Amino acid sequence: MRVVVAEWMWDEAVARLRSSCDVLYDPDLWRDQPALREALEDAAALVVRNQTPVDGRLLDAGPRLCVVGRLGTGLDNVDTRALAQRGIRLVYAPGANAVATAEFTLLLALALARRLAAAAQAGRTGTWTRAELVGHDLAGATLGVLGLGRIGTLVARRARALGMDVVASHPRRQSDDPELREAGVHLVPLDAMLRSADIITLHVPLVPETRHIVGRRELALMKPGAVLVNTARGGLLDEAALAEALEDGWIAGAALDVRELEPPPPPDRLGGAPNVLLTPHIAGLSAESQRAACLRVAEEIIAALWERQVPAMVGGAR
Repeated sequence: MRVVVAEWMWDEAVARLRSSCDVLYDPDLWRDQPALREALEDAAALVVRNQTPVDGRLLDAGPRLCVVGRLGTGLDNVDTRALAQRGIRLVYAPGANAVATAEFTLLLALALARRLAAAAQAGRTGTWTRAELVGHDLAGATLGVLGLGRIGTLVARRARALGMDVVASHPRRQSDDPELREAGVHLVPLDAMLRSADIITLHVPLVPETRHIVGRRELALMKPGAVLVNTARGGLLDEAALAEALEDGWIAGAALDVRELEPPPPPDRLGGAPNVLLTPHIAGLSAESQRAACLRVAEEIIAALWERQVPAMVGGAR
C-alpha cells in the first residue's frame, strides 16, 4: 500500500504512515506535476495541503487511488465531486487549526490597531517618531465577524474577552441562537455589520457564492478608519478593489494571511499599498495544530487502507 505525500507533513505523522505503508514523502513534489502524476501510478493514497489541485486529471493518473488526505480544513483545492465519481475516500482535519487561526486573527487585528509594522520598522532604523505611531485600543472597539463557524465563533469569544463589542453576519444563524447570546455576539445583516465595525474579519468557506463576497461595494460601506483582516481564503476578497481602497484611503488598513493566488505573482499591487500586513498563509501553522492535523489524517488514511485491504486478504485466503 503506497502513500504519496506531495507536500510538507509533520515528521511524526510521516513516521506513523511508514509504520504501516510504503511512503514516498517529497514535500516539494507538488511543484512538479509530471513527476507527481508518475508517482501516483501505483499509489493507494495521496496526501496534500493546499498547493496541489486535486482534480480529475490528477486523479486519473492514480488508477489505484482509494483515499486522498488533505492536511487542513479547507477543501477548495479538492474536487470532491471527482473523488466521489471515482469512489475515492476523502479524509481531512476540520477544526484542528481553529484555535491557532483564531489567535492569529486577533494578533493581526492588534498589529493593525497598534501600527506594529511601522513601529517595528521605526525601532530598527532608530527613527523614534512616536507621535506618528499612535494606535487604538481594541477594548471598546467593534469587531465585525463574517461567518460564525468554529473559527469565527472562537474569534468572537476571544474578542469579547478583550472588551470588544462583537457584531456578526451569518446566513444560517438566528438572532435568538443561545450560543450567540452566551457569547455576547449580536447578529446583524452584512451591510449593517460593514457600516458599524472598526475591524472586519472574514471566516466563511470559499465556494462560488462567497467568491469576492467583499468587493468594491462592501469596502465602500466600511468606516474610513476601519481595517480588514482575512485569515480564511484569498478568493473571498477582491484584491484589486482592496488595493484601490487602501491607496485612496477608503479604509485605514488591512492584514491578509491568504491570497487569491499563493504566492501572488509579481507585480503585487497590494505589496506596495499603505498600511497593509501580508503574511504567507501561516495562521493555522502552530506546532500544536499541525501535529494534531497531520496525525489525524495519517491515522484515518491507515484505517481507510486497512479497511480496503482486509476484504482482499479474506478473499485471497478463500
